[in-house]
Amino acid sequence: MPSLNVNGIELYYEEYGHGDEVIISAQSHFEEECYQKDIAKMSDKYKVYLITLRGYGKSTHVYEDLGNRWLDIWADDIYQFSRLIGIDQFIYTGVSHGAGVGWYLSLKYPESIRAFISVVGVPHDRSGGDTSKQRLETIAGAGKANFEGPTFFMVPTEDPVRKKRQDEIRKNRIKSFREMSEEELRIHVRKPFPECKTNEELAEKLSEVKVPTLLLCGCQDDIISADISFLAAKSVPGAKSIFYQDHSHTLAAEARELVANDVLQFLKGLRDRKTVENNR
Repeated sequence: MPSLNVNGIELYYEEYGHGDEVIISAQSHFEEECYQKDIAKMSDKYKVYLITLRGYGKSTHVYEDLGNRWLDIWADDIYQFSRLIGIDQFIYTGVSHGAGVGWYLSLKYPESIRAFISVVGVPHDRSGGDTSKQRLETIAGAGKANFEGPTFFMVPTEDPVRKKRQDEIRKNRIKSFREMSEEELRIHVRKPFPECKTNEELAEKLSEVKVPTLLLCGCQDDIISADISFLAAKSVPGAKSIFYQDHSHTLAAEARELVANDVLQFLKGLRDRKTVENNR
């Protein structure tokens, strides 16, 4: 798969599907099976680009701490990527830190974002400082032998499909973190919008988002709480929000087909609304 020179660094990416509408998603890494690929399989309307963020994997690595600028720089990278491949408008979706990129894109480049879909990616609660507990665990694990990644909660289940997927998530997480270089593990991404010191300030910031937004949230998420997700749901103008009662931060991996279907339904609603408006 190809790389593209963007803002002086190389971004590795993969592309799927052949539709006219473009979906871009960016992460530190993507699973072999993910909802973004499912979207390209389930609909012929979308072409999907999966981009490995600066600092990770086959993209250019970074050996300095960019402080509060990580998400801002990542958003600039994705925006410039879209320009270089000739895309004026695109749909952006991401999981967790990948969704963090989408919040910055939506505020910095709203004219380029047709829609934003956040999957367990609402900006963190302001309590506990400007860095999440799991990110601090990851940084602390850099340089340690056999580091298996930060801890997180998965909802106990008797569903055989989900149990199998949870086992796969654990195995893939361990494999992924053991394969990461020390500089990857040391990437110190702060919570989105660290300038917002209280949840009230965060709500005011989110009220500035003007692009169509879908929030997919896990009620049992121990990283992005249901409470802070509900605050975002109330704050982002016109946002649609879906809360999955029996899912946690692993929502995208455990229920990727359900996530893909909900994303497609949301995008269909946007197309239908546009058709009605054009016919008035």
